[in-house]
Amino acid sequence: MQWLVWFIVWSCVVLEVAIVAFLLRWRVWNSFPAYFGYVVFVLLKAVVLFATLPHPQTYFLAYWLTAPVEILLTILATLESFWRQLRSFRLLRWFRYALPAAISTALAYAAWQGYRFPPVQATPAQAAIINATVAAHYVILAVALLFFVLVAFLHVSWRIHEHRFVLGFAVASLAASFGGSIRAVFGSHFEFVSREAQPLGYLVALFIWLSGAVHPVPAQQGSAQLSVENVDDLKFHLRNVRSFVRNNVR
Repeated sequence: MQWLVWFIVWSCVVLEVAIVAFLLRWRVWNSFPAYFGYVVFVLLKAVVLFATLPHPQTYFLAYWLTAPVEILLTILATLESFWRQLRSFRLLRWFRYALPAAISTALAYAAWQGYRFPPVQATPAQAAIINATVAAHYVILAVALLFFVLVAFLHVSWRIHEHRFVLGFAVASLAASFGGSIRAVFGSHFEFVSREAQPLGYLVALFIWLSGAVHPVPAQQGSAQLSVENVDDLKFHLRNVRSFVRNNVR
């Protein structure tokens, strides 16, 4: 099945190039700099890793050095769309700080546990990166779930870029988590599923991202700055929450 591996790899590269082209064409990168940086980084990472394939030591060095950066960019890109869609919630100081604090704590704890108790086949640093990567997938799934629940519950207007960018990260993280779970539960019995789940999930995510990148950002959505309208939106959302709580308590 080596042909499938290379098909997925080159399909991902082509889709990444197309996404970058559309982000530049419609100047979407101005509104989503973290997401643009993420896509450019993973594209350059793929080029570097491909170029270093004949040199195993250089390849693994490049892989382990770029892995923490990819984790950080993934989280930042997901939160970027989260806050753009739900920007009025940035007015809630506790919420504005609680979410990043919870994410940072989860990643730091996972990395620390990996560093303290590394498996036999990995160094402490490698175990820390692996644990942080696994934790990042679950963090993204949690953020995406919170995102879609809040959008649906509060009847926030649909925004194509924010929704599809978050959905793409959720699909990629779900596939990676699924593949890891299959490996942990069944060992090598379903090796193909556990090995290919993550790249296939990422391929699906790229198609989702491309479906959003082909559209320009509407003029009224171009700014991520808070305004008086955001204050009114927040008051409206909080009234909905209070009404929901009161009705269910009764």
